[in-house]
Amino acid sequence: MGISFYKLTVRMHQKGGKMKKRRLISVLLCISLFFAGGCGQKTAEKQPEIQETAEQTAKETHKAERGTRQESVQGNTPEAGQEEAVTVTGAAAALPMLVDYDYEAEYDQDSYETLISVEIPKILVIEEGHDALSASLEEWNQKTYKSQMGAYKNVISDNRELWDEGVGMTELSIEGNITFTRADSLVLSYYMDTNEWLGGAHPYSFKETCNYDVKTGKDLKLSDVVSDYDTFYKEVCAKLEERKDEYGFYEDYPDTVKNVFYGDKEEYGEPLWTLSGDGITVYFNTYVLAPYASGEQAVSLSFIEYPELIRKQYQKHSDQWAIPIAEDEMCLVDLDGDGAEEEISYSADRDEYDYADSIVIHCDGNSYDTAMFMDSDYYGGCGYSASGYLVRTQNGKTWLYLETMGEGDGKYLQIFELMKNDVRFVTADYLGIDPNQPFDPESFVLSKRFDILGTYEAYKKFHVEEDGIPKTEDLLWTIVSTYTDWKVELTSSIDMELSVREANTKRGSGQKETLPAGTHFVLLKTDGEAYAEAILDDGRICEFELEHPSEEEWEGRINGVSISDCFEYVPYAG
Repeated sequence: MGISFYKLTVRMHQKGGKMKKRRLISVLLCISLFFAGGCGQKTAEKQPEIQETAEQTAKETHKAERGTRQESVQGNTPEAGQEEAVTVTGAAAALPMLVDYDYEAEYDQDSYETLISVEIPKILVIEEGHDALSASLEEWNQKTYKSQMGAYKNVISDNRELWDEGVGMTELSIEGNITFTRADSLVLSYYMDTNEWLGGAHPYSFKETCNYDVKTGKDLKLSDVVSDYDTFYKEVCAKLEERKDEYGFYEDYPDTVKNVFYGDKEEYGEPLWTLSGDGITVYFNTYVLAPYASGEQAVSLSFIEYPELIRKQYQKHSDQWAIPIAEDEMCLVDLDGDGAEEEISYSADRDEYDYADSIVIHCDGNSYDTAMFMDSDYYGGCGYSASGYLVRTQNGKTWLYLETMGEGDGKYLQIFELMKNDVRFVTADYLGIDPNQPFDPESFVLSKRFDILGTYEAYKKFHVEEDGIPKTEDLLWTIVSTYTDWKVELTSSIDMELSVREANTKRGSGQKETLPAGTHFVLLKTDGEAYAEAILDDGRICEFELEHPSEEEWEGRINGVSISDCFEYVPYAG
């Protein structure tokens, strides 16, 4: 049995500024009452820690930056012979994804003004064991690069003479932006918005969609996912008909919709659609059904509304949910299961540089400044930006996951329990939520910055416990850049005796080996404190056991030798 919610966006004014307001209408409200007693242990008054299931090993990794603040993530350090754990919560596990971009631009040789630029996305799975999917994505990446780079070069060719004469339009652009709607161990679903400004009356954008079976890498068709294609088509038509006056459809739009679903694929292609944790959404690009001013159209059919219309293996049903909430955006949520909805939002008093010292959480007519929670264990600041998620757990409680970004793009995750007449600070840590990935309370990705043999972001998979705190069974953090062209690479400057093992074997199962100066390493994983793994050029795995620095040192040692003296260069960020 799952909780469904419907979103309605309107605009309102608050304190002289525009605030977006969104309504969340939950069905089966009795569920929240049923879980109100919950079996989760009551959270202690003292700041709890974001939970991991093995013994605590992580200490402060940025001592100079954090002073006496308490580290709130406990590290799972696998002992020798212990395998890396996999997060298992009974739900499809999150699939860690990354979007990298290739950027090129043409400039005026005299003024250096940008004539045209192109930004082409490249989608990567940043987890081992997905060879078939990775191959499919690589094919998509190459096709997308060829298409957008071809369009870029055509614009240069068409405008070169005008630019040379100093009369051509400048600041032209082609950009591809990726949004994942679902990314788990079963399905990868996303769309790409291509935004073009190539002169003319207005910019132009259009959408492409992709859906993959994660295990096989197979491109999923809509007919693979829906159980009755004809009925699905009729339901889409019915929903479009309800909104025809709003969108101002062309008179013959029903014929176009029919052709999209049943027409010649060479002419009309496949329907544009994505799968999410809630259902299926079908898209129609600008100009397909209505004029430019109407924009694109989208129709959503949820698992709750149409349980028999979508094949069971692609459905997700959960009593938990998470929705994004932006700064100055208002949501209406029933916090205590009484059928009445409370207003929730957050705001910040920003200076001329967009900086704010704290966040103000507005809940049911009351305001709570995060400055009131600040102490030696909690930074509580806002920084230059803030984004958040409202999270509902099975016990009916609602949590605000609030991420702020400060100096040096440092991310800080703060968690609050929202109640009808109170807000309670739960915990905080230097963690980041990937805005490109779907946030599913049953399995999601958090990242953290480390300065261990270099500076980099690494991630673990988490799920939300009933006390609102993220928990993981992952023993090591996976370094994101390992799967990109900007890997964390090291070259030894001295002979080093290290433990080396074969790939896909347990930690500690290798043998000590002296690796000569000039050995090349690519970092793979870390425990966040004193251990890291790297891959050698021959594919074997090398283990680094680090010694903590003394009070007089800023970096640790390997086999008694300072880290900087072990390698030709260690890529720390400033």
